[in-house]
Amino acid sequence: MSKSLEKRYQKLTDVEHVLLRPGMYVGSIVPQTEEHYLPNGGKFELTSITYNPGFLKIFDEIISNSVDEHKRNPKLTWVDIKIEDGKFSVKDNGGIPVEIHKEHKQYIPEMIFSNLKAGSNFDDSEDRIVVGTNGVGSTLTNIFSKEFTVSTCDGKKRFIQTYKNNMGERTKPKITKGKVKHTEISFHPDYERFGMKGMDTASLLMIKKRLCDIAATTPSLHITLNGEKIKYRSFKQYAEQYTTPIFFEKSKHWDIGIGHSDRGYQAISFVNAVETKDGGTHVNYVYWQVVNWLRGAIKRKYRVDVKPSEIANHLFLFVNCTIINPAFSSQTKEKLITTTTEFGTAHELSDRVIRQVFNSEVIQSILDWIERKKAAEERAKLRKLNKNLDKSKVVKLIDAKKRGNRDKCTLAIFEGDSASSAFRRYRDPQTQGAFPLRGKFVNVREMSDAKVVQNKEVQSLMAAMGLKIGHEPENLRYGKILLYTDADVDGNSIAALLINFLGKYWPELFEQGVVCKVDTPLMVAKQGKKTLEFYSDEEYKEWEEKQTNLKKWNIEYKKGLAALEDAEYREIIRHPRTFVLTKDNNFIQTLKIWFGNDSEPRKKKILGESVEKDIKISNKSLF
Repeated sequence: MSKSLEKRYQKLTDVEHVLLRPGMYVGSIVPQTEEHYLPNGGKFELTSITYNPGFLKIFDEIISNSVDEHKRNPKLTWVDIKIEDGKFSVKDNGGIPVEIHKEHKQYIPEMIFSNLKAGSNFDDSEDRIVVGTNGVGSTLTNIFSKEFTVSTCDGKKRFIQTYKNNMGERTKPKITKGKVKHTEISFHPDYERFGMKGMDTASLLMIKKRLCDIAATTPSLHITLNGEKIKYRSFKQYAEQYTTPIFFEKSKHWDIGIGHSDRGYQAISFVNAVETKDGGTHVNYVYWQVVNWLRGAIKRKYRVDVKPSEIANHLFLFVNCTIINPAFSSQTKEKLITTTTEFGTAHELSDRVIRQVFNSEVIQSILDWIERKKAAEERAKLRKLNKNLDKSKVVKLIDAKKRGNRDKCTLAIFEGDSASSAFRRYRDPQTQGAFPLRGKFVNVREMSDAKVVQNKEVQSLMAAMGLKIGHEPENLRYGKILLYTDADVDGNSIAALLINFLGKYWPELFEQGVVCKVDTPLMVAKQGKKTLEFYSDEEYKEWEEKQTNLKKWNIEYKKGLAALEDAEYREIIRHPRTFVLTKDNNFIQTLKIWFGNDSEPRKKKILGESVEKDIKISNKSLF
């Protein structure tokens, strides 16, 4: 059944429209659970609270009248708020003219508080620093009240009028003589309109917080709530109730504080003493000054390009400003939309205050976050690379058939293909595997884990051993890892780099006696069937000095394993002279000395100064 034209097309009174569409005027009348900073023992603590935004708005409209009037008339110096049995009273020492408006034929107090579009803020030829702009606010409170009383005195006459039932009824104005200027608005909210049974603790806390905001942004106005004075010496003192330290700067129309936040980007902001919960152009104005300066300074000093949002996540901004003729996104005034060029006031932050921020925990917090981000990215790369490692095929690996049986199998690591070629002929294919390096191994000490794993040689070696960076060596495929490097300087360097690699990521292998160095001959002396092997220059020279007829001996310098004869090669494969590498308490530190970026400790070692020995060598043979 179609609706009648009368149902489809309606004309509502202002009061009916407000009550039918409250969200357009006072915001949501549905309870909301949010985190807010609330007063607690002289500090503001972030607290989860359930409250009704629309209900708070009808109180705010009345208190804002007193604040705005204080700005117009500094002689209005105090405002006293009382809340008792669910009823409100807001009284100040400023009066409203008790005169009949010649055009509208109403007393001015009645005109102000009973008409949605009435007030003293409509003269656009004047610069306004008050918040009220449309004459709607106080009338809304009247509409959402069961009872609403206006009492005011302009110094000559006193005006009293009472409204009831959502402004459905009103008494005739009562005019008497009076000398003491004041305005008192008393109202009993229509709690049912907000789904409330009455005044609650949450609403009282939010009201007290609002009064703290006003006291901080308008320190010349003295405020009391139920006999309790609410007073701040400055906006800086107020900001310090949130966090310390606050780096602060003040001008005639701007109070700006910058602090550290450990909860992501936070901003507490006000325009003409009204909190702009959602910020706006005034906050952005300060935000970009701070962020752009810090971003440039970080890039210059630390060679890191940080995104603006990444800097902001560590900032706590406090902005209290005066804006000429402010414009907001809605009646609830939660966000300023006035363009920067139309502010009417300005403040360029000094280098002094931002340098203070730069030298504070704010920057350290940003740098720490950068490191954590880098580490997280490295871990993500590492997980991906380790996953791919499972699929990698090690082309040059000579695998043992019983690999995985740690009790029996060994993996020999050679310097190159030539050294490992003869290994195939003399090894036990069941228990002996080999992996030939392609040359000098990489120094992994100061490399990121992800970069290490990206190295093809490292990938192949880890796959051969069954190891992954960031994982315990429980999947190690061989019980012993034998380093078959040459006895010369290059060979020793490669062995040291391998020890550095294994020691950085799996130091427990040295505790378990897994890593061994195979001693290979550097010099061989032969006389008939007699063969002598020397494993260092010192060892050979000591023997040479004792010989009376050195010419009887055939002396051979073995330049690498590839220079060994078959019989010699067979011997070191089947019966290697091995030394188990173990570690003491200085193991990691010593590896850092030799392979880290800091060269000074290495210089001391080379010059003969004392550096703790870390790798102990046992000459106990494996076989």
